[in-house]
Amino acid sequence: MSRLKGILLFWVSVPLLVSAQKEYKGRVLDAKTNTPIPYVNIGIVNKGIGTVTDEEGLFHLSMDAIKSFPDENILFSSLGYKPFKIPVSKIELVYNEYPVIKLSPEIVQLNEVVVTNAQGEFIDESIGYKNSGETIFGYWKDNVALGGQLATRIRVKKGLRKLHELGFEIWSSTSDSVLLRINFYDVGSFGKPSKNLNTSRENILYTVKKGQRFADVDLRPFSVFAEDDFIVSLELLKVYGSDNLGLIMAAIQFDTDSFRKFSSQDEWETLPYSAMAFYLKSSVLVSGKAAERINRRNQRKKNNLPMISGFSIHRGKMITNVSVRNIRTKELVYTDVNGRYAIHAKYKDVLCFEKEGYETKCYETRKKSTLNAQMYLAEK
Repeated sequence: MSRLKGILLFWVSVPLLVSAQKEYKGRVLDAKTNTPIPYVNIGIVNKGIGTVTDEEGLFHLSMDAIKSFPDENILFSSLGYKPFKIPVSKIELVYNEYPVIKLSPEIVQLNEVVVTNAQGEFIDESIGYKNSGETIFGYWKDNVALGGQLATRIRVKKGLRKLHELGFEIWSSTSDSVLLRINFYDVGSFGKPSKNLNTSRENILYTVKKGQRFADVDLRPFSVFAEDDFIVSLELLKVYGSDNLGLIMAAIQFDTDSFRKFSSQDEWETLPYSAMAFYLKSSVLVSGKAAERINRRNQRKKNNLPMISGFSIHRGKMITNVSVRNIRTKELVYTDVNGRYAIHAKYKDVLCFEKEGYETKCYETRKKSTLNAQMYLAEK
């Protein structure tokens, strides 16, 4: 049996919710609207002490941990707001109340808007990394602090590029559900994450449910652009249910870098020659003649790929809107109103069928051009 290789992100922390006398707590509001700001990153920079606000803007931090750094500041930062600092020496400790911290909205700069006079058209291009059966994984387990991130550098050719969809494969999720934030960063000094490329001012949130096998995150509403290599990260925001955190995702060995941080405002640690298996659908701007050439080449490749079709069935009835995914190519299709699908696949590819309320079923393809999937209701 081959040995499993992993990228491990973990955090062993003292409990965040201790006695009221040992907590620094508060509520973060918008300075203009006085409405709560959810999922604000809070912590002492590069010290491994941090958290995020909840849906109501509330947060808790251990005073025992904070007092170890009396000369430092606690940094509050959130997408679309100006960063705010409070010296540790001046924090308020109020019993049974939540002192208010207000963040001011950040004025959107004109240079954050993508403007180009380049001639050409956007051509669809799949980028990123795919696990094709390698026993390599990345995971969070036990008490990862809120705001912890696991990230990978996506290497691409230079050119204006719009990101449409992010996908990743989940090998195990033991929590009832886990709320994640998807971040996209420019590559900064020493190749580490730098400026956030999401200029929409809206958080890209995604919930992984217990037993879920695949994640597909729609990026189109957020207008995320890149012009060179960029970095994708998953950030832990909340763990639902009483079970400890356990989230294992596919990874690969590759000539790129991954990064991890253990809590909000912590420093990035580099993990060389490793990649989370993040794969993306994007479109890149190319010149008119090049676009025609690429379109013809892509069409020829598509025409030469073998197809497999069939039905998704439960107790003799066809099931509509079942996702069908080729694990090797990551192509994704759905069954139609008659429960039928058609997907590109070759001999010994693995097709996985998934729909909420049903068990996920995976089948290895044979030398036949048809494959029917028997679906069973998931246990409650």
